[in-house]
Amino acid sequence: MKLQEKVEEILRARDATFGISIKNLQTNEEVNINEDQLFQMASVFKIPILLTLFDQVYAGKIDLTKRIKITKKDYVPGSGVIQEMDPGIEVTVKDLATLMIIVSDNLATDKIYHMIGPEAIEKKMREIGLDNIKIKHSCWELLSLTVGMEPKAYTDERFAELHKRLYSDEKFGDDYVLRVDKENNLCTPKEMTSLLEMIANGEFVSEECSERILDIMFRQQLTQRIPGRLPFGVKVANKTGTINSAVNDAGIVYLPDNKGAFVISVFSQGNEEVYSGAETIAQISKAAFDYFLRV
Repeated sequence: MKLQEKVEEILRARDATFGISIKNLQTNEEVNINEDQLFQMASVFKIPILLTLFDQVYAGKIDLTKRIKITKKDYVPGSGVIQEMDPGIEVTVKDLATLMIIVSDNLATDKIYHMIGPEAIEKKMREIGLDNIKIKHSCWELLSLTVGMEPKAYTDERFAELHKRLYSDEKFGDDYVLRVDKENNLCTPKEMTSLLEMIANGEFVSEECSERILDIMFRQQLTQRIPGRLPFGVKVANKTGTINSAVNDAGIVYLPDNKGAFVISVFSQGNEEVYSGAETIAQISKAAFDYFLRV
């Protein structure tokens, strides 16, 4: 059975809508399902942020060793660890970039997002030929919209209310955050795969720059999706994303026995539960891994 057929078979048992782009970087074999459809990236949007940051580092505009003082006004609820620390801690820009990826730290993300600016992120994506990667909201703004709050600036009261709504049992609709006809953080699976392919091939800015980006992504600690069913020790560089019914993951999987690597981008919406979307991604990743080992 071809991999395309196997993936389609996995999806037949799912009610959610999936967009999938898989490419074997050695054979160029591809699997594509809704690959040109726009999806909410959720925290996968931290990959374009990371790349734009390193683009500016290599242009001499940003120093990764510069220390940034974290204040209470920087706090963003949701995933991450910096918000759990006392205000006043100083971390390097590289620390922020690393935490943004490996534990999906929202505070770290927004510090970098505002440091480089959303316009610079989109500009860089256009320069490398990716017209459908759109970055319109910070984590703070996106989370606010998710729970029906206007994305206004931080106050202690707004933080407390946002945190309360995010962790309540109340179900908020997907009316805004999953809309593709509104300003949103969107991409197509195909373009995310193209972006990751550049990194895997050492073609983003330079081979050294690509390797430094990969070094951070290899440290990923959220491993239940693309790596979830893979054998222990398989090298994976990935970034997950979850918001409302959207459950996503995108990354590079390195095959053993000199079989090369494959890029896999899976986006979805309409999942009843996060775990069901995560398990679907894990199954698709394992199917691709097993298939590419045999060919």
